[in-house]
Amino acid sequence: MKRIFAYMIAAALLTLTSCDAWLNVKPYDKMSEEELLSTEAGFIKLLNGIYIELNSDMLYGAALSVEMVEIMGGAYVIGTDNSVWGNYADLAAYKYQTDYWRARLNETWNKAYALILNCNLLLENLEKTTVKFSGDNYRVIKGEALALRAMLHFDMLRLFGPVYSQNPDAVAIPYYKKYSVTPNALLMASEVAAEVIRDLNEARILLANDPVRTSGTMTSAPADGSSTFMYYRNLRLNYYAVTALLARTGLYFGDREAAYDYSTEVIQASSDGIFPFVDKNLVIGSPDDPDRIFSSEVIFALSHSQRNKLFKGYYDPSRIPNYVFRMDNDLMNNIVYGGGATTGGHQDDYRYRVNWVATGANRYFYKYSDMVDAGSIQNTMIPMIRLGEMYLIAAESRSADIAAGVGFVNQLRSNRGVGNLSALTKELLQYEYIREMYGEGQLFFMYKRMYSPVIVSSTASKNPSPSNAVFVLPLPSSETDN
Repeated sequence: MKRIFAYMIAAALLTLTSCDAWLNVKPYDKMSEEELLSTEAGFIKLLNGIYIELNSDMLYGAALSVEMVEIMGGAYVIGTDNSVWGNYADLAAYKYQTDYWRARLNETWNKAYALILNCNLLLENLEKTTVKFSGDNYRVIKGEALALRAMLHFDMLRLFGPVYSQNPDAVAIPYYKKYSVTPNALLMASEVAAEVIRDLNEARILLANDPVRTSGTMTSAPADGSSTFMYYRNLRLNYYAVTALLARTGLYFGDREAAYDYSTEVIQASSDGIFPFVDKNLVIGSPDDPDRIFSSEVIFALSHSQRNKLFKGYYDPSRIPNYVFRMDNDLMNNIVYGGGATTGGHQDDYRYRVNWVATGANRYFYKYSDMVDAGSIQNTMIPMIRLGEMYLIAAESRSADIAAGVGFVNQLRSNRGVGNLSALTKELLQYEYIREMYGEGQLFFMYKRMYSPVIVSSTASKNPSPSNAVFVLPLPSSETDN
């Protein structure tokens, strides 16, 4: 772990030079650590730098959004021709111990814990600083940093920890609450869960006066040219994003009551106009420039100025004969967007009409392709938490009988242009998760949480059965060596 921390001190504090316009971050190579932590603007720059680095290919800029974790979640057809697919065939077969994937997993782990270190650096200096902060900025900075720390630990637990529903007391990962070069002991998964919830609850209290609650997401810069720190709230871990994370973690940790209460609080905020369902005219009424990510519904997103690289690098059919990620045709046509009342799939679904474009005999995924208005903030967004997930969490946590949640699923479906389900089963709920969250890095975690087969095909016998071999990734050598 020392190596990780040394890397972070050198890299994250000094070389975070890339940025998106809304962050307004000056290059770190112009500022020392002392300068960063001696002014309010410095604390904001350090916090913004953490958000920027979440866009790393090792984290949510690829591995934990559209690439590695989606392959593990069965989202894509992966061929066996190594000249085309290379190491992806091993990952699709859950061969995590190859040299290539051991190295890749090490990179993701190291990057996540490096950013956790920066969160702790910021938090500890906040506690002892004499800097005077404007308005509620101190509480917002602290709340967002705590939420970032919790989110990163949670995703490392979901990735490397045990199947929580099967073995919550298995040894899992460390939880770092201090800026330290001393390796921390591995905790049981249930102990990590308690720390995650504790950090998120404290963050939620600190963000009680978040302007998102009264003024919405404010996705345009102030007219007077003043600081944008309290604007673009859906590009930060705002109050409702933290509440949504508590819903997500509650469901994962088996606290159905918490998951229901938190998810329905966010749903109510949507009903009040803070995260409204997308206007269908911006989706199917704008064929040349559709809002493919349903941006008004995104509770928290990263802002990546070169988001189109995700489409060009992984989904663009012009890459053929190189690998291109796409869903199995049979699965798409007969289950996810076909099958009618049996599966809930319809081709008039907005999610199908705008995100899947035909080229030859196949359809390809266009969620991250450039909009005509390439300079818009919507064109930079990588969704991390969306409103649709809250409806699905509410449905799943409504009662011990999953059928009781059908009303929430039907509310979501009515805003996707498709009719009601007459009943709800676990399989129908999973199909809805695929439709709603494809390409956003959440499907593997859904199957792991439910301990159910990974859906890669409409033929059930082809779907990998749940097991530790599928769902529990080996801890990185950088951790086990310590």
